[in-house]
Amino acid sequence: MGFFDLFKKNQQSQAQENDLIQSIRHAIEIMEHADSESHEEIIEKIAQYTKDEHLAWELYCLIPSAYCRMIVKEVQYTNDMIMVFPDDTQQQTLLSNNLVYKVIQSVVADKLSGEIDNKKIQTILFQSSEFNAINNALNDGSALGDLMTGPLVMFAPEK
Repeated sequence: MGFFDLFKKNQQSQAQENDLIQSIRHAIEIMEHADSESHEEIIEKIAQYTKDEHLAWELYCLIPSAYCRMIVKEVQYTNDMIMVFPDDTQQQTLLSNNLVYKVIQSVVADKLSGEIDNKKIQTILFQSSEFNAINNALNDGSALGDLMTGPLVMFAPEK
């Protein structure tokens, strides 16, 4: 492979990452304004933009988790992620190995470093199963620093 082949491959990779960043930003905007929509409706709105149902589902699951983990830092989070497929098979992986999650973290960190709209953040946080579990534990009298999460479980639309 020559220099120009490497250069072209690098440009394609950068274009794909830019597309992913735009998809994440658009998904965040949709999720910030989700009022009474079901998760299926939110995923459908994201999929209309991404043209990829699997990516839309992944964004819907991972964006709230990234918000939760960046805002509620006192909790000890696991790096384990389990994907459950419609045929009830499971795939265990590490969240830190998920490329989409890494880009989401970067976009969310950038977003949180700017002007923050608490209502929009709350709307996204309440879509997080981790945040809801933390909130329930706090309501039951647990101390924030004592909390530890289990694996992030995501129900996949397909393999």
